[in-house]
Amino acid sequence: MPPFELNTDISNTRDLQASDLSPYDAVYLGNPYCRDYEANFLERLEDLAEAIRQVAGEGRRAYVTTYAAPRNSFLDQIRKALEVAARAGADAIEVHNLGVLRICRTEFPDLRVFVGSFANVYTDAGTQVLLDLGARRITPNCELSLEEIGVLAKNTGAEVELLVHGKMSLGISDYCFLLEYEKAWGIQCPSLCQQDLFLRQGEWAMKSVGKGVLSGRDVCMLEHLPALWAAGYRTFRLTALSERPAYRAEVGAVYRAALTAAAAGAATLPEAWWETVRRHSRLGLCNGFYFGQSGQAYVPARQEVRA
Repeated sequence: MPPFELNTDISNTRDLQASDLSPYDAVYLGNPYCRDYEANFLERLEDLAEAIRQVAGEGRRAYVTTYAAPRNSFLDQIRKALEVAARAGADAIEVHNLGVLRICRTEFPDLRVFVGSFANVYTDAGTQVLLDLGARRITPNCELSLEEIGVLAKNTGAEVELLVHGKMSLGISDYCFLLEYEKAWGIQCPSLCQQDLFLRQGEWAMKSVGKGVLSGRDVCMLEHLPALWAAGYRTFRLTALSERPAYRAEVGAVYRAALTAAAAGAATLPEAWWETVRRHSRLGLCNGFYFGQSGQAYVPARQEVRA
């Protein structure tokens, strides 16, 4: 096994079949934003079982995500998805909700549980509670800086998963406002949220995926990977739920090569890597909140080395 994990996320069978997953060690299956998302693995349980088998059969770890903001009415379906995940041999479940975490630990105790970014993990005290409840991996809230995440990891010993590229999740609603535009746009659900829809005001932008709101710019930590490696991080995520399969494959290949280089102590950043990530970023790059910025800014490394 490699000394690190690079993972990504996929919503349905169509995107799974269209995606080159060779850059990745693991895949999160399912769309956490909406039950009505087209052929969502969390609703198409036969598809989910087959996807777990396919991902595992290719030598990758198969994770199953769950809904970011579940209501009581979701719980029966979530239990069914967990049962399928356990039976099909999923490697872990990602949860964003304490109730779902409790269901996992009490009803499916053999499943490893990871806590996702919508669980609002801001502090080491909160992290410790989740670890005590059986969580095995934590994705801190996107608004935390690397300094804050470092304190959280040091004080708890938690395995931390970091977003290193892609749109960061900023919020979620129980209502999809895009439904109000079905008639005007001539596009029906579930195709509405699969369009490239950006909310813009000057240089500020967010991307809408229906019930979810994402950053308009792509978080890019490419030139900061050596520093992340030196800080001890080994689990990295490239988010691509709202992207085309080419994004997942080509940007993933860049990060695979860059992480391999970082693990070997190399400090090269070929221009071709930058060309790839820029080509796939509609509105440019940022570092999110990692450096205490607004979420829109890009902070370069002190010494940028390019081949």
